[in-house]
Amino acid sequence: MILVTSAYGNNGRKLIPRLTEMGMDVRALNLSDKRDKLKKLGAKEVIIGNALDPNILDNAMEGIESVFHVGPSFHPKEAEMGISVIDAASRSGVKHFVYDSVLHPQITELLQHRMKLRVEQHLINSNLNYTILQPMHYMQNIDIGDVYRRGVFIQASALETPLSFVDMDDKVEIAAKVLTEDGHYGATYELCCDDNLNAIEIAEIMTRVMGKEIKAKLVPKDVIISGFQRAFPEYGDYPAKGFNALFDYYSKYGFIGNSNVLRMLLTRNPANLEEYIKKEYKKILK
Repeated sequence: MILVTSAYGNNGRKLIPRLTEMGMDVRALNLSDKRDKLKKLGAKEVIIGNALDPNILDNAMEGIESVFHVGPSFHPKEAEMGISVIDAASRSGVKHFVYDSVLHPQITELLQHRMKLRVEQHLINSNLNYTILQPMHYMQNIDIGDVYRRGVFIQASALETPLSFVDMDDKVEIAAKVLTEDGHYGATYELCCDDNLNAIEIAEIMTRVMGKEIKAKLVPKDVIISGFQRAFPEYGDYPAKGFNALFDYYSKYGFIGNSNVLRMLLTRNPANLEEYIKKEYKKILK
């Protein structure tokens, strides 16, 4: 059986159905009570509880062969959660631990990267067989429907610095692959598509695909930060610190990666941003 943490998050909602379609039994661990929805996704068992609670984690690990753990970004205790899940897996004798991290966690100016680096280090130093996934920004974070309606692609970091992306569907395909195949112990996989684009170039692609002018627009950091804080008030002021550091870093340096590893794992070319925009735009037209 495979344990998926943060099971009703963006990753879990895609990964659980994929694993069940492959014939895998999935146990879902989630903080909020989404039991019925997780069952509909295909989870055989659901545990509701906090990933910082050792008793919850010990129950969640019972009979588990593999774990897929993704921490809540910009949560002030993300690192503590990851370390707790690793320790519980170790106590339980889990065979394989897959950790969903972030590309370039060594960039310690970024608070969420610093958190994920701590978890990576703890996992590497544990007695567990592990695989670390390091995905780039998800294309799915771009709301194509909103861009089309407003005619603008907004960004809170400098419009001229390049960023890279990965399609979450490609990332989930790799997560399922490493969870169900041999040969991935001790590996760290960078997951990124071919694109290294700035906001102006992205808006040009959107204009071409949608047949209407889309402008890149720089918005104040507070626009993004306040929206996140309204959604997660329990996180306190930590997200503001994290987002401010992130947008300042991106404005200065950008954030790019390389597609070679993802292409090797997929045995095909990864989806690029234009393909994602076309796919989402077709949904708008229906």
